[in-house]
Amino acid sequence: MDRDLQQLSGETFDVLVIGAGINGACVARDAAMRGLRTAVIDAGDFGSGTSANSLRIVHGGLRYLQHLDFRRMRESIRERSMWLRTAPHLVHLLPCLSATTKRLTRTRSAFRAAFCVNDLVGWDRNRGAAVRRRIPGGKILSRDEALTFYPGNDADAVTGGAVWHDGQMYHSERLVWAVLADAARYGAVLGNHVCVEGLEIGGGRLEGIQARDVIGDVDLRIRAKLTINASGPFVDQLVSRSLERETPSDRVVLSKAMNLLTRRIAGDVAVGVPSRYRNPNAVMDGGTRLLFVTPWRDLTMVGTTHFAYEGDPADFRITEEDVGYFLEDVNSACPEAHLTLDDVHGVCAGLLPAADRRNAREDVRTLQRHRILDHESMDGVAGLLSLVGVKYTTARLAAEEVVDAAFRKMARGAVRCRTADAMLLDTGDAGYDGFEDAAVARWRGAVGESLAREMTWLFGSDVDGVMGLYDGARGSGNGAPVDLDQSLDAAVTRWACREEMAVRLSDVAYRCSDVGSRGRVGEDRLRRIADVMADELGWSARRVEDEVGDVMRSKYSWRDGVHDMVRAGEESIG
Repeated sequence: MDRDLQQLSGETFDVLVIGAGINGACVARDAAMRGLRTAVIDAGDFGSGTSANSLRIVHGGLRYLQHLDFRRMRESIRERSMWLRTAPHLVHLLPCLSATTKRLTRTRSAFRAAFCVNDLVGWDRNRGAAVRRRIPGGKILSRDEALTFYPGNDADAVTGGAVWHDGQMYHSERLVWAVLADAARYGAVLGNHVCVEGLEIGGGRLEGIQARDVIGDVDLRIRAKLTINASGPFVDQLVSRSLERETPSDRVVLSKAMNLLTRRIAGDVAVGVPSRYRNPNAVMDGGTRLLFVTPWRDLTMVGTTHFAYEGDPADFRITEEDVGYFLEDVNSACPEAHLTLDDVHGVCAGLLPAADRRNAREDVRTLQRHRILDHESMDGVAGLLSLVGVKYTTARLAAEEVVDAAFRKMARGAVRCRTADAMLLDTGDAGYDGFEDAAVARWRGAVGESLAREMTWLFGSDVDGVMGLYDGARGSGNGAPVDLDQSLDAAVTRWACREEMAVRLSDVAYRCSDVGSRGRVGEDRLRRIADVMADELGWSARRVEDEVGDVMRSKYSWRDGVHDMVRAGEESIG
């Protein structure tokens, strides 16, 4: 797929989406699948902001049962099943455990009843699912069984455990890309590193935007009948800056959300453990906020903590003090972990919408459901909608609702949404399980079974195209041995430049490959990848140095030696 930005300024689109995180990606895909001529742009790389910094869990909504919110529970169950069914290479089952105690809402009987209701509300959760992706019912464990998984500091109060299954993203940025790539297959025009400079408003209507290609330093004018603003924490700024007036400060309240990527401190089950910091809005724990200690690859992710955020979203950053404060919380909740700053492989953080404002060091109540803002009624600007998304799980549903609204605003007959059933990869007639097994069988001789499976998870039905560029599959040509890691990095990088619109080293390191997902990356490896990009894209030696330097600086922005995965907030507008 070529990065051809001339398409963006060459026509008038039906829909322009600003922001290409998971929410903007889902909007673009839905609009394109329904026949709308669609464009989507992002000031950074696709999915490089808050969407890259989640806990990587696709929740099924069990926690909503405490508030008897069956609507949201049903939505979450349905959308969790959708991701497991339509993106089975990138969303896998994850067992989760909550300890039971003698507290009324946390007894074994209470969880047993909760599982019965959950099974009733989600009666169709496995319809159309591949065999290995079917979600089992909840299970109650004995005390001894539960304690084999439980790392919390209140083990003496544990009477047993409750286990259920949610989904876990193998690679969040790859999931965003899979959605965007499917949008492109339906005709959507994609533009990464395209920054919004201003809105063109005439007669009370948004007619287009002024933008700039950050890579080529070229000005663009993009016209659309309707613009959907999915720029995350920059939603308010996009409008207020262009209208040159203040936007109400309580329209989108922000919270600083943070997860830590650490060495393994628990087993293969995600466990909720009580934090020492109280939160009256926490779920299924009588007012105590839960930290989730989650296995991810060969590491552990711990999260999520939320604090109020004030100020410009562009100034958002995580400090060593923030990380140290969170580590205190984790070590208090899991005293056997003994985590230090040196154990932190990565910090995943971003700005999320909150429901209200609180003190900077007090946990905030996050927004529970997405919001759609109509700027015609709010600001007197027709042709502009904003989507305030809240989580990966329901991003597709939020996109469906905003595209429905787009059809109404354009006074066009509605077209049925099909994104709930359309696969994000082509598995052929074998179904996903057969497709994965066949792909692994084709490539395990070249890279080993484990790596062949990981490559299939990352690239889905593009795995053969990527592996076709791997020197080890063809031989070096001169009889010399092939370095597996270097050659595979080269193959992935060439594929990224040719087919996935990679134009920066960070694009390859974070979205197009698995290089940066586990945290620390050596400078030598980054330099080898940059050299391949130089060969593909014609970079000068100076450009190589600049790209390597930029990634290294972003990686170590809050403490030398520790990888900071924070990348400029969600879908920034520049």
